[in-house]
Amino acid sequence: MSTNDDNWRSWMYNDRWDSSTGRHNEDFAVGLTEFMRFATNQDICLQSGKLFCPCPRCDNNKFITVSKVWNHLSSRGFRPNYKVWYCHGENDYMNVGSTSEYMAERLEEPRMVERLEEPRMIEENVGTVQMVHDAFMENSHMFPEDGNRVEEPNLEASRFFTMLDASKQPLYAGCKPGHSPLYVATRLMNFKTDYNLPEDLVDGFADFVNEILPEDNLAPTTFSAVEKLVSGLGLPYQMIDVCIDNCMIYWKEDAKFLACRFCGKPRFQNTGGRVRVAFKRMWYLPLADRLKRLYQSERTARAMRWHQDHSSDGEIAHPSDAEAWKHFQTVYPSFASESRNVYLGLSTDGFNPFGRHGRQYSLWPVIVTPYNLPPSLCMKWEFLFLTVLVSGPEHPKRSLDVFLQPLIHELQELWNHGVQAFDVSCQQNFVMRAVLMWTISDFPAYGMLSGWTTHGRLSCPYCQDDTNAFQLKHGQKTCWFDSHRRFLPASHPYRYKESWFLKNKVVYDTPPPEVDGLDILEELEDVGAERTAECGGNGYSRVNGYGDYHNWHKRSIFWDLPYWKDHLLRHNLDVMHIEKNFFDNIMNAVLNVQGKTKDNLKSRLDLPLFCVRNALHVLPNGKSPFPAFRLDGEAKTEFFQWIIHSVKFPDGYASNLRNCVDSREGRLSRMKSHDCHVFMQRLLPFAFAKLLPEHVHEAIAGDVEPSMEETSLVHLGEEATNDLFNDSEEESGEFEDGTDSAPSEIYSSDSEDLC
Repeated sequence: MSTNDDNWRSWMYNDRWDSSTGRHNEDFAVGLTEFMRFATNQDICLQSGKLFCPCPRCDNNKFITVSKVWNHLSSRGFRPNYKVWYCHGENDYMNVGSTSEYMAERLEEPRMVERLEEPRMIEENVGTVQMVHDAFMENSHMFPEDGNRVEEPNLEASRFFTMLDASKQPLYAGCKPGHSPLYVATRLMNFKTDYNLPEDLVDGFADFVNEILPEDNLAPTTFSAVEKLVSGLGLPYQMIDVCIDNCMIYWKEDAKFLACRFCGKPRFQNTGGRVRVAFKRMWYLPLADRLKRLYQSERTARAMRWHQDHSSDGEIAHPSDAEAWKHFQTVYPSFASESRNVYLGLSTDGFNPFGRHGRQYSLWPVIVTPYNLPPSLCMKWEFLFLTVLVSGPEHPKRSLDVFLQPLIHELQELWNHGVQAFDVSCQQNFVMRAVLMWTISDFPAYGMLSGWTTHGRLSCPYCQDDTNAFQLKHGQKTCWFDSHRRFLPASHPYRYKESWFLKNKVVYDTPPPEVDGLDILEELEDVGAERTAECGGNGYSRVNGYGDYHNWHKRSIFWDLPYWKDHLLRHNLDVMHIEKNFFDNIMNAVLNVQGKTKDNLKSRLDLPLFCVRNALHVLPNGKSPFPAFRLDGEAKTEFFQWIIHSVKFPDGYASNLRNCVDSREGRLSRMKSHDCHVFMQRLLPFAFAKLLPEHVHEAIAGDVEPSMEETSLVHLGEEATNDLFNDSEEESGEFEDGTDSAPSEIYSSDSEDLC
């Protein structure tokens, strides 16, 4: 059909709504879906997740998220005279009547299937409104008639779909299409949560809305009626009372206690009211219900089988391509045979919700994510499930296992028995099981999760007691310098350098042997390490040989999982933290930041004892020579002025680095982890090329000339091309996955110090 035909794409400007159903008519729904598939498969959207919105109000002038474009076009339609989608990759010469042929071509392109699997993500204004309508619009066509179903949904799934069907009931006769009692209830619930409204105010507002509507309206009149309407759509959660000292949680058989069975402190505050208030609480959000919901939505049901359906070219593009995943599937072939079983990862870290300058408070969320999804989805925040929230204000320290008990119990149930789930893409019921593959954390949290203390001479969990760490005489810290050469190939020339590392030392040692799960369990039994739930969060007694032969301070709760001993990889270190630590230490040394640099008098006094660095030894007058790797005052000023006036990035690529320059203190401050990553990847290769000696610059940045792409990215700023920006952003996304492990021995006894 010609683009000049008046009937071509007439669905864009015909009436969008079907008055009999209160939903979009079929032509508009199909056409809108074709447009979004076409637009979201353009390179700019694939790499940025955003589109120019062609609704009448935005008029292709606003570059916004895909979910907002969906919402705008659904409610407002298209701008006038936009039958040729020229702002979204189409032109007159394509001469197509629909995007079906184009989509067929794109489907044949390699590795594009996972892009098309990506659902419409809601990046802001998240609430029950979007959940209800997205779920309904996604799934309603899957069950047009009972006779067409391959298999009836189970009882729980049936309740969910029945509630979605109820959203078609009109609020009153002749009301605007799409307005239903469920729609009103979800909007009111949105208002309450977004603006923290009291229940009395919601009651009054609901009653007022009911009064001004026609008498036969079905709008809820109270907040309790609103809760009743939306309760079936929500996911359950539990508030569990906790001992004020984190000794135990009042859960399962311990729920009846009124005082801690370890420290004896009371459970409830003495308020005098009828409702007893606990001193401390934790929140647990069950995992199984959210995993089942992934299979109840057509947007994610098929993508949950991607890990087994995709083909690998030998490179690790997803955890399912790695040796640890394949090893687990070899050990448990029955679990691997069902592609809908779920593979999970767990991550946790503490933060202060009040910011740096607020009061001291340590809040610990525990996040679980399913790795069944393709790489473009599994790290999206929509699939990072908050399961445990450990409230402060105190740091949980060694008592973290106390809070993980409900999660570990549910993981045991999901492994041993599974749960009934309904796969909407296959229209089948099945038993869904789940496995926790590993944890991801920074190094201090690694100690809390694994039970191996991450400070002291034996802090490396890989080397354990076979460590080459030594004590610095003047610095009074444990140092792991030159512990890495044993990991090099036997014929590597660095093994035989006697002056480059520890002086007069040639390394013939082999790497320490890997210890499997059964050996670790046997060691834990031999040293008498206790489970946290049995001794209390603060009741650990000193384990035999601790600090001398091992660093076990507890038996981690993860060993309660029946498959944990068979994992090849149990804990990962988050590369984000490691990269930031490296960057901070490099910059503090180059800029000589007082109190932060590791190049201080004590380190200079220790140098002659271990290294051949005559140019850095302390002089007889007690002063330290100026090192080649440090910027002098003039070079430091030039470096800061370059950042302030010349370094510019496209919007959203990184922070404005000029705001991170503290000229008075002579340092870079307030840099986030992503900013450190961008600086190391894009600026460090040439930042010190003219400010430091060539051999020092090459040691820091590598002997690599900056590419035109890197130089353009820094200097063009706002004028940098979209392709350049998107390529860089994709590289940044790989960094943020944080799923690769890193050598633990790079840390010193202080978690922020790198040797």
